[in-house]
Amino acid sequence: MRCLMCDKEKWVGSLVDIMMPDDPLCEECRKKWEKKRFQFLYDGIPIESTYVYNEAFSKCLIQYKEYKDEALKDVFLFGEKLHIFRKYYGYTVVLLPSSQQKEKDRGFNHLKEMFRNVKLPMLDALYKLENVDQKELSIMEREKMKGLIGLKEGIDLPKKVLLVDDTITTGATLSGALRCIQKKCKKIRIYTVSYNRRWL
Repeated sequence: MRCLMCDKEKWVGSLVDIMMPDDPLCEECRKKWEKKRFQFLYDGIPIESTYVYNEAFSKCLIQYKEYKDEALKDVFLFGEKLHIFRKYYGYTVVLLPSSQQKEKDRGFNHLKEMFRNVKLPMLDALYKLENVDQKELSIMEREKMKGLIGLKEGIDLPKKVLLVDDTITTGATLSGALRCIQKKCKKIRIYTVSYNRRWL
């Protein structure tokens, strides 16, 4: 098996690669990810993240989302799926939305593929009202995103929701999502794969 990032044969010269053959990344690439599980409150709601959003994580996420490398879908939650299933058993995963144009260009819903094997029920309930690419926006501009998230028509939200996203930067998208669902759900939890270092 070859590493999906550096294309190196995984079992060459690494005991970790031999012992963990299912990891899509080799030991060297995985070590560049800064795993630091972090829990805090966001608008009074518990949020959990696994990785610091550093250069190595960013590079992999961009390769997956922007260069449409769908093979990377299992890289981000490797070793985390059972933890998420056990901790949030009874919750329904609700995906933070990408812009409709981005998803159309990509050809797949990156979060749906990322969380597909967590084995929790999943609901694609939210949408972005405008096609805005946040990475090009300033912090103040991102704050305006709060009003650009909508709840799809005909959606009955479950009582217990786990909002998920690939990363939390300013939290603007999360705020917009919470505005849509907070009064309709009894319990809400948030999980993001990574988080901006400033949250520390």
